[in-house]
Amino acid sequence: MTPFAQLILVRHGESRWNLEQRFTGWADIDLTAEGEQQMRAAGLALRQAGIALDQTYSSVLRRCIRSQWILLEAMECFWVPQILDWRLNERHYGALTGRDKALAEREYGPAAVLHWRRSYTAQPPAIDAAAAVFVSIDRRYAGLAAGDIPVGESLQQTVARVHDVWHESIAKSLRTGKTVAIVGHGNSLRALIKIVEGLSDAEITGVEVGNGTPLIYEFDATLQLRGKRTLTAAPNQSSEIL
Repeated sequence: MTPFAQLILVRHGESRWNLEQRFTGWADIDLTAEGEQQMRAAGLALRQAGIALDQTYSSVLRRCIRSQWILLEAMECFWVPQILDWRLNERHYGALTGRDKALAEREYGPAAVLHWRRSYTAQPPAIDAAAAVFVSIDRRYAGLAAGDIPVGESLQQTVARVHDVWHESIAKSLRTGKTVAIVGHGNSLRALIKIVEGLSDAEITGVEVGNGTPLIYEFDATLQLRGKRTLTAAPNQSSEIL
């Protein structure tokens, strides 16, 4: 049966800090050449599967925006409306931003770092001066009050802001029968997966999202989930979600 609406989730291609195993969060880091290739392969896989996009969403961070451009170019549909929303940004890693995994474990201990990475409710230390140099709070966040800008987030807090954009915009588009793609980050996509699939807090902590691997959800006219499938793009090395 032809689905009424489709939602495609694609994690951005490998970034430079993915490659270096550094906590990225809100740092505006670009793609590697491998990351660009991952997104071309994802776009080609979607085009070959006969997917025709009506609308796309991305965070306001360049690794997602550039990934979205490459995806649309590969699908030959650059003209599709593109919406950028800061609420689809990666989880804010606070003081961990810019630190590589090994350095963070030396500073805070492996157990603490693992807890911040994999707990649903644990919040990393608030951003400090060393991490703040990597995070640009500029015009893209002009509509936010200072107190609304995160200084470090748990996955639970990330889910809360992603839920807002889901309710206010994404779900509304799906209810009109559109095929919507979201090019997101590991944790913002985990948030959407939790919302769409109704996963428990415990279940979502074990979910991984590979770079450039399209996940397709199909809905009926009442926005009930009717199908889920993963498209296989060209073989690639997926970056760990820190």
